[in-house]
Amino acid sequence: MKFNDGVSIIVTVFNKEKYIENTLSSIVKQMNRSSELIIVNDGSTDTSLQKINAFFKKRKISHKLINQTNTGPSIAINNALKKVKFSFVKLVDGDDILAPYAINFMFKTMVNSKLDLLYGDWKWVENPEKYSFKKSQNNQTKIMSDAITKLLAKGWGGSSNLMIKTESFKKVGGCDENIFVQDYSIPLRIAGNHLKSKSGKHYKVAVTSKLICVCPKFITNRIMDNNGQTLYDLSIASLNFLDDHSLLKQKVKDAVLKKIISRCWKWALRKNGKSYFSKEFRIYLKSKFGLKYSPKFVRYFVYQTWRQEERIKKLNYTPKKKVKILIYVGLDLLGDALLKLPFLRTLKKVFPHSEVTWLAGKGDSILNKSLKPLTHGLLDKIEDKIKIGSKLSDISKAKNFSNFDIVIDTQKRVLTTLILKKINCDIFISQSANFFFSDLKPDTKNEVNLSKQLINLAEIFNYKKIDDSFSIKTNKSKKVVICPGASAEWKSWNLENFMEFAKYLIQKKFLPIFVLGPKEKNLERKILNAFGKSRVFISNDPIKTIKFSTNAKIGISNDTGCGHLIANSGIPLITIFGPTNSEKFRPIGNPYNKVISSIKEYGSNDINTIRPELLIEKFNKLIKEIR
Repeated sequence: MKFNDGVSIIVTVFNKEKYIENTLSSIVKQMNRSSELIIVNDGSTDTSLQKINAFFKKRKISHKLINQTNTGPSIAINNALKKVKFSFVKLVDGDDILAPYAINFMFKTMVNSKLDLLYGDWKWVENPEKYSFKKSQNNQTKIMSDAITKLLAKGWGGSSNLMIKTESFKKVGGCDENIFVQDYSIPLRIAGNHLKSKSGKHYKVAVTSKLICVCPKFITNRIMDNNGQTLYDLSIASLNFLDDHSLLKQKVKDAVLKKIISRCWKWALRKNGKSYFSKEFRIYLKSKFGLKYSPKFVRYFVYQTWRQEERIKKLNYTPKKKVKILIYVGLDLLGDALLKLPFLRTLKKVFPHSEVTWLAGKGDSILNKSLKPLTHGLLDKIEDKIKIGSKLSDISKAKNFSNFDIVIDTQKRVLTTLILKKINCDIFISQSANFFFSDLKPDTKNEVNLSKQLINLAEIFNYKKIDDSFSIKTNKSKKVVICPGASAEWKSWNLENFMEFAKYLIQKKFLPIFVLGPKEKNLERKILNAFGKSRVFISNDPIKTIKFSTNAKIGISNDTGCGHLIANSGIPLITIFGPTNSEKFRPIGNPYNKVISSIKEYGSNDINTIRPELLIEKFNKLIKEIR
């Protein structure tokens, strides 16, 4: 595309009602026929838009106004860039004041020196609109030799003090939309364009000592005043650059990664309360004394460092290459596998483009048999014929595995972990020995629930917490499914209690259905005698049980595999616990799920201290909640 000689000025505005009129005034005084003004109102919730409209109503100056939902400066600039018609772009934040000579000076300098990017000087002042710019200033301009190395080392920022060649800006793809604040990505993309591919053009970057703009010193809730946002964006911008520019020298890459790790550790020490005995400090020490970490690892270290900072704006990141993940489990029986399904669903949300291998190291996996339909879209390969993880000689088996990006060890036995750590991978995650052997650990401490412990492992790789709910159903159906059986007698609430509850349901116009396995004939006879054949559903197929439960309103169960099957149907479930830990084993995924624990309610391990009246009370409360 051919661009006209001149300057397109892009102003990004989000809640700048106090400053925007003065900012616009400093711009329009410098405009002529060889310039245009594009304003992006990035979803302002104050009176910024009204003030912009009022400003141009008085002055009748040609301009383009883009109104959009709040997505941040990077996307705002890229949207404006689509409408640019002049050969150079001048970026301006909606609260900064341009020097009266800024546009003309930068344009002439860039044309005369054939520059692709020019940085000017800037300063914080208390009253920018009253600042008196001096006409005679030192305006020495220097071409930056080896600009990319300097920019990576110093982390240059600022946008109102730069001008960029439009053609170059478009060719590098504009701003990096995976970063909220664009200040760090623009100079990196321009200065490092030649490192993207062998055909990449070497762009020319320069710096001038001329004062280009002044910025208000004190602004409430300014993004760039948030030190965490600055450090986070600087780190992510650098990592995104490393991902996209394969020709960058390894020595420079290593220095950048080392600097990011140091930055993370200093933040973790000051703000996150991490000690010199923490894993974070060990990572920092290893980096400082020569251990080289991969960019993948460092990215997740950054996520972990700033994930609890709610003020930081974080944008989605999807790896460009398919991520190869190995998940190791020991025994993989019905209950164990069902507890791990929320983890798999979460992992798929974090890595939608992944190749996941499930390794059951101690025997057959039920996920490769009756539960296999539940793995559709979650697992790509299931290995349950390779016995590994029980003896030291298994190390040789581990070394024979092909490379993985990530290995996740879901069990907690140290010997097994030491064996699995021999599998070639970029990042190794394990809960054993309180994550001592793990490259990274979750920020959530002392989680009791087994399913949530595993979800925490997946969340290590994300910049924010993941919603672990799934396909929640609140049906109008009057059907209530009941699982009265259990694998052990001490986990079984008396059948008479379930039957008394079922009679109450019938009285209240609900349809209780008892879900039984083919081996529960003793329960079946009693239920048939009391309620008839229409009240019994018998199945030895877990998938049929899930499908059958999908159309029910609520499920009731002992702490048993049948209950976890009902939970995976998406309907609310009330689980009855005796001596087992209700917090540890309760099903998750539906916020309406409830538990009744004999220990919590009565201080007893005997599940039969629970009376039917308590279940009726919980049921009625749940019905009110889901209406």
